[in-house]
Amino acid sequence: MHDISREAVIEGKIDHKHKESESFWTSEPEKIEPFFSPALSVILISLSFFLGGDKTSIGINLSLAACALSGLPIIKNSIRAIFEDKRLNAEFLVTLALFASIWVGEYLAGAIVVLMMNVGELLEDITIAKTGDAIRKLIEITPDYATVIRGGREITVSTEEVQKGELVIVKPGEKIPVDGIVERGFAEVDESAITGEALPVNKEEGNGVFSGTINKNGVIIVRATRVGSQTTLAKIIEMVKEAQSKKPPIERIADRFSGWFTPAILLFSAIVYLITGEILRAVSILVVACPCALVIATPTAVVAGIGNAARKGILIKGGAILENMGKLTSFVFDKTGTVTLGVARVDEIKSFSTFSEDAVLELAAIAEKHSTHSLANAILSKAEEKGLIITPPDKSKTIVGKGVKVISGNDEIIIGNPLMFKDENIELPEEVCKYIDTKANEGNTTVCVGFNGKLAGVISISDTIRKEVSETINDLKSLGAKSIVMLTGDRKESAKKISEGIGFDRVEAELLPEDKVLHITKMKETGEIVAMIGDGINDAPALALADVGIAMGTGGTDIAIESADIALVSDDISKVTEGIAIGKKTIQIIKQSLAISIVINALALYFASSGLLGPIGGAIVHNIGSFVVVGNSARLISYSFKK
Repeated sequence: MHDISREAVIEGKIDHKHKESESFWTSEPEKIEPFFSPALSVILISLSFFLGGDKTSIGINLSLAACALSGLPIIKNSIRAIFEDKRLNAEFLVTLALFASIWVGEYLAGAIVVLMMNVGELLEDITIAKTGDAIRKLIEITPDYATVIRGGREITVSTEEVQKGELVIVKPGEKIPVDGIVERGFAEVDESAITGEALPVNKEEGNGVFSGTINKNGVIIVRATRVGSQTTLAKIIEMVKEAQSKKPPIERIADRFSGWFTPAILLFSAIVYLITGEILRAVSILVVACPCALVIATPTAVVAGIGNAARKGILIKGGAILENMGKLTSFVFDKTGTVTLGVARVDEIKSFSTFSEDAVLELAAIAEKHSTHSLANAILSKAEEKGLIITPPDKSKTIVGKGVKVISGNDEIIIGNPLMFKDENIELPEEVCKYIDTKANEGNTTVCVGFNGKLAGVISISDTIRKEVSETINDLKSLGAKSIVMLTGDRKESAKKISEGIGFDRVEAELLPEDKVLHITKMKETGEIVAMIGDGINDAPALALADVGIAMGTGGTDIAIESADIALVSDDISKVTEGIAIGKKTIQIIKQSLAISIVINALALYFASSGLLGPIGGAIVHNIGSFVVVGNSARLISYSFKK
């Protein structure tokens, strides 16, 4: 028998005052308190039974005392629901059953019914609390203190006091209290709580670290880039809480059903009483008919499913997303940073002017100075490797899907694909076009560099396919995917070379962001349910349009992650399969639980109205239904697509 807030399920704690906390019990007295009333009721009922039950005055008084002890919380909740929520809840049915039992002199039966309801709810609460473990574990790993360097001294402060830009010392065994960049030192860091990656990751100067991860060995000094509520861990906690609070359409159907179900049962119970004249039949109907299993079937599964995914570094932004995940038929992958590692490197610099190769590289690096694209990182890394001093441009403009145009002093520099040069009316000689075609056939990406309206040179950049891509595609097909497509802005020759042997059903190349949107629109118009997997700014429109948008995490941009329905904290593309599998399993379990609860309720109503099931038996059947549903949802806590 559950009349609970969805937020209570999310927090993993439901007490009888409808208050939330971070754990089911927070102190020793609180651990004992929920069991006190049921234990005392058992004693009173036992004494009543051995002292004559409903046949003696002392037995009746003991039964009435048990009725008051176990029945009072139920009565209070039913009154609260009527006057505050303006609705009839499950407790209202049990309250009527209790008063009806007392009215006809079935004191002991009434006491046993409300006792069983309370014990059943207590056991359900304990089980439901486990489905909220993911949030509590994330909260528990949040560091409380940090050691910062201020005025040349090490000072311990609360994590809320750490300022962006401060240096934080993290010693072996300590949790990293901020997101930041390692300034000095080397350490192995356990990032499993954030990314789901089991093996420790080596961190050295220049590497990024997450708040809540654990320094296994070594001492590192970290420059804080995100603190407090801005850290990845804090955002994950908030995102998961928000996601678990969003109802999927299937749950709203269940809510509407339970809304009219209670009045219908009251009417049915009254009709049975008028036809048979047996009040106990009516009481039995009220006891068995509470739609508790139906009400808790979806929220417990959603909380468990989203929580399990969060522990694996997969952030699903709501129950409606879970439901869409269960229906997906097609998957669309962006190439750069998704199918490939996104760790591009410069292979060759070719001058097609009086500029030297280093000069061409310097122009490109100036243009890409403020860009976050993986190709820009490759160019800037090459410039740094050659020891070039790169001054930032005075003005910069990104032309999405084409390139970048900047002003540096009195000069204009552009870098981008041939389309951008066409837009700028800069003609590419045949020699240049042949060079670009040759590199495309080798699987490389080329960018043209222009200076004051003329071509300066071309830079050839290569990327590496993620080793798990082929396995991920095969796994998605095993989960029912009918079509898997790669979309890219690269030239057709380059895209074809890169995708060879991976398993894509179709590859579409030379696409602008709006072209990717058009492809997804056409797929949806043919009835396909489409997921889009990407990581960059130019993926954001497609991610938002897809039925389910999936953004690669640490390698992805903030705008891509905001546009997506699912965010992968790590850049492990196999997490896509794991997330889809969890989504499908969650919806499968919800449908199972709804079917189970409806069948149990229907059978119980039949036997109760036929006089074959009394109030006590009805209470047992009612709680069995709830236990089965909660237990079914609890299977999601440890579910894994690949054991």
